[in-house]
Amino acid sequence: MARHTPNVIKRCDVIVARLATGLAIVGGLGIVALICTIAVSVFWRYVLNDPIFGINDFATLTLILVAGASVAYGARNGAYVSVDVISQLIPKMSRIADVVMLLATFSIISLACYALFVKACGFEKACVTSDLNIEHRYFYYYLGVCLGVYALEVGLSLLKSIWGDSGASPMAKAH
Repeated sequence: MARHTPNVIKRCDVIVARLATGLAIVGGLGIVALICTIAVSVFWRYVLNDPIFGINDFATLTLILVAGASVAYGARNGAYVSVDVISQLIPKMSRIADVVMLLATFSIISLACYALFVKACGFEKACVTSDLNIEHRYFYYYLGVCLGVYALEVGLSLLKSIWGDSGASPMAKAH
């Protein structure tokens, strides 16, 4: 029997939804910037026969913005593939399997988020782009924030699942 989800969890869910939407806007702007970058790069390279130095660095960093935004937004909207074999084989174990899976997912994503904030720039050569020497540190922080939003989404799904909300299961979102 499902219980009523506490208002705190509902409010946190609204906040995470707004964060994911904000990151989706950043990702959309990143796609526009990436398209413009590629168009300018192609024009300069093939029409003017003079490639722009460092354009690959800019395109790569813009792609990081798009990828990070897609991680957060995809987590919010159930864009990831999952296979639910347990509920087909042992229906009574479905809720327990969901909790275990969400706990494992939350732990792994939280660890990756921590690594992006604390340990990502351990190698000096890995911290700058190849042509323009743009520092990656802030882009690692951005990816950490995006994974943090993903972890919050998984954490909220975990709390809802423990609380008994049947719509909290990732498999319920997929159907």
